[in-house]
Amino acid sequence: MLELGIIICVTIVLILVLRNYSKTGNESIYIAKDNSTKGINMNFLKKILSKRREKAEKGIEEAIISGQRDIISPKEIEDAQATYFVEDPEVAQMLHESDDAFRAGDLKLAEEKAIDAIGKDKKCDQAYVFVGKVALLKQNYEEAKEAATTALKCNADNGFAYAILGEIYYKDEKYTDAIENFQKAVNYDRNNAEWQAGLGKAYMEVRQFAKAAKALKRAASLDIDNLEYKKLAMEAEEKQRAHSQAYRGV
Repeated sequence: MLELGIIICVTIVLILVLRNYSKTGNESIYIAKDNSTKGINMNFLKKILSKRREKAEKGIEEAIISGQRDIISPKEIEDAQATYFVEDPEVAQMLHESDDAFRAGDLKLAEEKAIDAIGKDKKCDQAYVFVGKVALLKQNYEEAKEAATTALKCNADNGFAYAILGEIYYKDEKYTDAIENFQKAVNYDRNNAEWQAGLGKAYMEVRQFAKAAKALKRAASLDIDNLEYKKLAMEAEEKQRAHSQAYRGV
């Protein structure tokens, strides 16, 4: 009886191993053959989707599968589709939930919802942006940069992705690259105070005070309650005047 029990246990283990191997192999084949992933770093995509798989393996079922997803109105879904430029209502809801979680400070949920969206649409640029924003706040700059770069491969007109790269280059003290990316972000949306401030601070570091003052004043006017922007705008103007006087020999 003991020998029979051992044989049964070994058989079960072998079945489980082969089943897991089959799942992993099938996923790799699917990703490799999926034409929609052309141009995307496959190692990064597998890394991102592995987080989703790990969550399922731990018994935390995805909300869409478990039926426990929050219900949002058809109007909210339509707004999300328009905001994120996606046609699939399920992907739109995932992005909506990711954005809500991010604003609420729940980075774990924000990342999970974004990865769910990537699992549904591997070319969803805004989902990669949310992954990048979470990684940026967690100071995982390598992942944030990869996520932003992947977003731009999916959609070269995503201003949010350029802003993420601007933040990373600024932190790395690569101010010329930071300016280039913040400027691209601002070109897509001049009314984003955070991007204008990022551009202005980068210009300050390379002593282009006139351009810094212009961007920072714009940021302060867009976010009138932000005292930091006002202070930086005043500082940039003062340095601009001092620089001009020194140049004129006054």
